[in-house]
Amino acid sequence: MELTARKGEDIFAPAGAFRRMRQRLRQHRANLGDLSAVVFACWDPRIRKLPFVIYDRYIFPAGPRSIAGTLHDAGITSTRCVYQLWNPRFRPSRARLDGRIPDMLLLSAMGHSSSQAYAMIADAWQLGEQRPLILVGGPKAIYQPYDYWPVPTPHGNVGPDAVITGEAYVLVDLLNVLAEHRRPGEPIRAAFERARHAGALDDVPGLVYLAPDATIQEPRLIDTGLQRLVQSFDEFPDEAVNLCLLEPPHRGTGLSAAPIPARSVGRHVRIASIQLTQGCKFSCSYCPIPAVNQKTWRFRRPEGVVAQMRDLYDRFHIRYMIGTDDNFMNKRQTAEEMLEALARATTSKGRALGQRIRWATEATQFDTYKNQDLLPLARRAGLNAIWFGIEDLTAELINKGQKPEKTLELFRLMHANNIAPMAMIMYHDGQPFDSPNSLYGLSNQVKFLRDAGAISLQCTVHSPGVGTKEWENTFANPGVLAEVGGLKIGDRHHDGNYVIVKGRESHLARQLKWLGGYWSFYNPINLLKAMRKDGSPLRKVRVGYQIVGMFAALWTTFKTVPFLVRLLRGKPRYHAAVPAAVPLPVELAPNAFPRYPTAAPLPRRTQKTNRAA
Repeated sequence: MELTARKGEDIFAPAGAFRRMRQRLRQHRANLGDLSAVVFACWDPRIRKLPFVIYDRYIFPAGPRSIAGTLHDAGITSTRCVYQLWNPRFRPSRARLDGRIPDMLLLSAMGHSSSQAYAMIADAWQLGEQRPLILVGGPKAIYQPYDYWPVPTPHGNVGPDAVITGEAYVLVDLLNVLAEHRRPGEPIRAAFERARHAGALDDVPGLVYLAPDATIQEPRLIDTGLQRLVQSFDEFPDEAVNLCLLEPPHRGTGLSAAPIPARSVGRHVRIASIQLTQGCKFSCSYCPIPAVNQKTWRFRRPEGVVAQMRDLYDRFHIRYMIGTDDNFMNKRQTAEEMLEALARATTSKGRALGQRIRWATEATQFDTYKNQDLLPLARRAGLNAIWFGIEDLTAELINKGQKPEKTLELFRLMHANNIAPMAMIMYHDGQPFDSPNSLYGLSNQVKFLRDAGAISLQCTVHSPGVGTKEWENTFANPGVLAEVGGLKIGDRHHDGNYVIVKGRESHLARQLKWLGGYWSFYNPINLLKAMRKDGSPLRKVRVGYQIVGMFAALWTTFKTVPFLVRLLRGKPRYHAAVPAAVPLPVELAPNAFPRYPTAAPLPRRTQKTNRAA
């Protein structure tokens, strides 16, 4: 279900609090400076399909990098950040930092990679009493934190020590509590257990952990409620900090002697993700973003954006960057000030920064069209691509102000300014593949977008998203696939690449139509059309995307065939009801702000909190 939101000033942590908390941790260096940590970005190889397969090896996930950088900046300098796609055989039980088992294992997982997080937890428990403190975060933890207990293994149940249901601020708040409870030289896990039994974790919003009198075999959880947000992204550590902590790509099970040298980072991280803005004015029923941001709008100061991008280029020679934005054009003033600052900025050698870097972002067609006069400025600032969540040109699925005629005009202007329009659409139940004399059909929309000038295409299936308004209703009516042909439908099938919702046509027919959407865009005929000299400065870019896109579409088809066979031969079974949001006993901490609406209230713990060591 959709998350709740705090009210007024309670939404945000006090200004500067995140920096002060890290400074406070650095003051505990005598007590925490000996600690080591591994931050692991989970990635399930089974989800390597369009659109991820084009970029995934060149972008190190931003969230885990931010966590690693925060730990390093707070004084835990022996920190390594590992990406499962780069290190597919990594095992926590085999990892050694400075010749010893790391003190902390921090796992970050999206919903479609949750199975990998479970496997890492189980592997870490093989170390027995020597195992690290296991903390789990990421989108899965934000929306479904209780799912991490218990993780069954042949030797009994296991689980994390705590799930962090928010941003790095929650982690630093937790570590400050543990610093107060840690005795010299003892494992940080012992300090965690002491704090847990003393009730000292109750006042750290954004945590879920075992109740003091519970066991992993009979788990009962304490939820400290919804986190507070850090309002300004300038409070986060510099991107350069976390880029110096990356584990080199290899197929070993342990860790390398050292992270990637700074001079080599740019050879592995070809595209650096950077947080510029966050939030969106729209409240689409299939999107959890506004709720997780508690309906707020957050951003970096223009000077901070320039400093980060200049550092990435000067220090690591990274030319390509992508803003992890929800809707960059959400507020004109924010976008205009950032673009003006980047257009004026220079590199350390005095060259125009906007001419040396290429960065991309995400925005809505409605807001970009409204601010189309900023496009020439955006190009001078180095912007070279915008991903648009168009979803459905006819607005039958959702109306975000997208219109065919505005799409044509906007894409033409973007081509004139050498900025690539990147289209994202959503195939939904009832939508035909072809509709004569209409734009409603999937192939009709794909052809229209290609002819309008779209450089790439992302086509996802309209599916129930955890943390959205649609979640419960979709399970109740029309129904969500639970199993087919002996295959249990799990978190990884909720990535937008599988037809898992019961509809007017068979799952198989709609899955084939979804594949047809990609092939309608990436094919030899469109490659030949892209080669024609049409006067657009993006002609070579379009040709390149067609070539890479055809290989990616072929790979995606190959990866989808096993599911197609299941749909062809197997009988579908559907969920009888919505999966329980609270599958085991959970209590709210005394002062916790509930994360779920009052329609699903949790009992409140009455024990008194004691944060003293």
